[in-house]
Amino acid sequence: MTISESSTTNLTHEERIDIVRTHFQNKGYRVHSGLQFGVELVLYSDIPSKVHSDFCVHVPHDNVGKLDWRMIQTLVRSMPSIKKTLIVAHVKEKKMDGNNRSSDGSGDDAQQQQLVKERYVVHELAISSEHAPFRHKSIPKGVGTQTKPQPKNNE
Repeated sequence: MTISESSTTNLTHEERIDIVRTHFQNKGYRVHSGLQFGVELVLYSDIPSKVHSDFCVHVPHDNVGKLDWRMIQTLVRSMPSIKKTLIVAHVKEKKMDGNNRSSDGSGDDAQQQQLVKERYVVHELAISSEHAPFRHKSIPKGVGTQTKPQPKNNE
């Protein structure tokens, strides 16, 4: 992943998605495409064959702090039927002095990921409606709450 040296307003949508993907992977989620739910990413707390995802992540195209209310309304209305909570993730550039900036976009993937962690921050806004997985249990057990039934072995 190569991140341009320009501000977040000049990041491509794909670059923002990559930054958000790395952000949630660093938090311990398994991150997959959210295309089937109309969002950019879906978060799993474990292997998708064992658990359902609890969160859909929308990364806005316009990252200057404006949200398209029609898009948010559409996404929020669909979340209860698919039993997910919507997270809107904004990528913002950290305020840094000139000594912390990389001079070019070259380097291996680990260096690029470190640059992303040092240079950008992801602001999360969770928007829930009738279904909010973190409200169903008084004692959270891990990251997600929707466990798929596992087939029993008939030995």
